[in-house]
Amino acid sequence: MLCAKEEKMDLKALRRLNFDGIMQVGVPDVESYTFDEYRKNGYEHKPLRGYCISCERKNINTSAEDESYVLTNISHGAHSSDFFLALKEKYGISGWHQEPVIFVYESPSLGYDIYQEVPFEQFKKHPAKEWYWIHEDQDPVKYPACFSGGQYGGFVLSAILTFKLANVYMTNLVKCGLNNKDGKFQGLGSYREECVRNCYEEVLSKELNIIKPKVVFAVGSAVAYWMSNLTGGNSFIQQLPHPAGKRRGFRDEHYKALYFWLTVHALHKAGVVPVEEGSQLARTYLENYESE
Repeated sequence: MLCAKEEKMDLKALRRLNFDGIMQVGVPDVESYTFDEYRKNGYEHKPLRGYCISCERKNINTSAEDESYVLTNISHGAHSSDFFLALKEKYGISGWHQEPVIFVYESPSLGYDIYQEVPFEQFKKHPAKEWYWIHEDQDPVKYPACFSGGQYGGFVLSAILTFKLANVYMTNLVKCGLNNKDGKFQGLGSYREECVRNCYEEVLSKELNIIKPKVVFAVGSAVAYWMSNLTGGNSFIQQLPHPAGKRRGFRDEHYKALYFWLTVHALHKAGVVPVEEGSQLARTYLENYESE
């Protein structure tokens, strides 16, 4: 069975943060809560009992532009060990890279039917009822697959399997999405600065402290800006183009090559992938890319 070595990272602390901090999943032991138990529960987090309301308590949970948009949909992080357990085909990871890496996206957006309204105190926010970024059992996928909007988890899985990364974590910069009653959403530019900073202090800074990543892949210029600002330049941050950008990054062949190069370059610069392996990855990519 393919699974990461837990001594390389405090996965128990990550689970507490995700499933008893961001969201409160009513399982007997959140520290041992894995995708296997989620699968046994019918591919649902249940019961969902509560969630973080730190921004609500500080009255910074509305859009800076339109107060009809409030923090609603709630995401949590996913570790490579979660992806491994979700794979239909199991791999052995002997010799895989154990250095920690993190992918940071912006925020939850539309519903996609993965959220569930849960009353908690006086609020009715929508935590993810499905395992965020993964949802269900996964087919193996290799880079540059999953280059289309909404397949962010599949894209990171392709990076994990292609670059043999055993210790990857992916999350959102801000864990709650700004939604209105019609289900529409606003992007990162509409968040109050205090909200972004509070979410960083309450959650993301703790994730970074647990993970201690060699490289932070910041998806989009806005995330790269905030990560540089919030971490004080103390992290190696590699910006990746946002897939929902005007140039349709995940669909454009140029951006497939650009993503691959930026990923390999950052992994090499961070000391994760040596020169020889990076060269072989490049050759393999060119061969596969040209054959498409």
